[in-house]
Amino acid sequence: MLPEDWGQTRARPGAYKLPEAEAELLARYEHGGRSKQLRNIVDAARDGGATAVFIEAPYVDFDYRAEFANLYARSFVPPPDRCERLLFFSGEKFLGFSVMRPTHKTVGRSAVAPPPELERFVCCLAEHKVRPYGQSHRVEAFPFISQDAQYGRCAHAAIWAIARYHHLVHRTPKHSIAAVVEAAGTRESVDRTSSSEGLYVQEVAAALRGLGLPAKLYDPRRLPPNETVEKVVCRYLNSGFPVAVNTPAHLTVLVGYGHDGDDVFFLRADDNLGPYERVDWPNTPADRLKEWDMLLVPFPARIHVPGEAAEITAGLEFLKATGFDDDTAEWHERQLALDLRLRTYAVDAAEYKLAIARRHPGKEVVAHHRATPTPAWVWVTEFQERDGRADARVVGEVVIDATSHPYRPRLIMANVPRRCFALLPEERVPRHIPVPYAGAYASAMPDRLV
Repeated sequence: MLPEDWGQTRARPGAYKLPEAEAELLARYEHGGRSKQLRNIVDAARDGGATAVFIEAPYVDFDYRAEFANLYARSFVPPPDRCERLLFFSGEKFLGFSVMRPTHKTVGRSAVAPPPELERFVCCLAEHKVRPYGQSHRVEAFPFISQDAQYGRCAHAAIWAIARYHHLVHRTPKHSIAAVVEAAGTRESVDRTSSSEGLYVQEVAAALRGLGLPAKLYDPRRLPPNETVEKVVCRYLNSGFPVAVNTPAHLTVLVGYGHDGDDVFFLRADDNLGPYERVDWPNTPADRLKEWDMLLVPFPARIHVPGEAAEITAGLEFLKATGFDDDTAEWHERQLALDLRLRTYAVDAAEYKLAIARRHPGKEVVAHHRATPTPAWVWVTEFQERDGRADARVVGEVVIDATSHPYRPRLIMANVPRRCFALLPEERVPRHIPVPYAGAYASAMPDRLV
């Protein structure tokens, strides 16, 4: 049963102290039964230091209104059309929000900062802005929503989270759960207001494509030669691209990763659980969802070259560049001996050019890279020294055109010790210039070590 005062106008937000009033807070919003999602969101906020939760009511939510208009409004006894929103604070610091729906599954659109112990491992964070009661607050978080178990299911919730993330980060169109259901083709009855069933992998891919987020699919059992799940997933997470994981009965989203010694772990958003679940190496009994049978990587732009093809091309171009003369012979031999670590990521080319000046001390290299024409998106492969340092040191990097042919990726530019290269659009052979700086410099990618 909903509280009698659900959604009633409040002149000022109601407040709950944490942890003293946590049980009272949960009791108000667990009208559909115990909610793991709500409890995990409250736990994440409390781990971040939350001391108070404020209730904003009534709250008109874009996503719930779309659900209401497309299904609930035609019920004989519909639920209320308004929500309430929880706002989490640690003193003056805003930690996030969660929209509470008057449905069986309460947790709607949410954004809560990762717990401090996981924050540095989260690769996919978006800025969320809220303006309750005339105030303005911001939080960096991965978007989260739970399925309502009637209109939207787990796959819809995962697709929504990815689409909302790309909307906030890359300014792709904003889509509601109703738009996700429509794109998935699960409302093709005459009434077009029926409940939704689960989705198959190809329906998920079709839904993403319909939302303007074409997805690259990987079967973990049939990866390209010399590829592993870790390599594939980490390239895209390094790029800030969430990776959807299909398991026998569920679809979830990978949003980060880290290394604990030689072992890798991932952070997963699961609409049945919460936004930041640690998952140890996949395809082991450690993962409660069992085998990973498909990976889907939605792209927010025209990225035609997959990450593994960009990295292979970058390796070949690095060998060409370092085999140029005696000054670079050492790095040629070290790359052939696999003595350099490669780290690859996709990035907006304008952002890359802005960032290179913060990382590279050589003004000639910075000027060269900034002056080289580029497409909107590029793949960057860093060649790093394997010296065991916590801060990765880069000796060179190769930039590949992410919009070129997937089987013939095109070099744009590169820098190696004492040389810079560029392949201009109207030329067939890269040109090069000498540079005096030959030392290592900082990586664009942080090491995610425990």
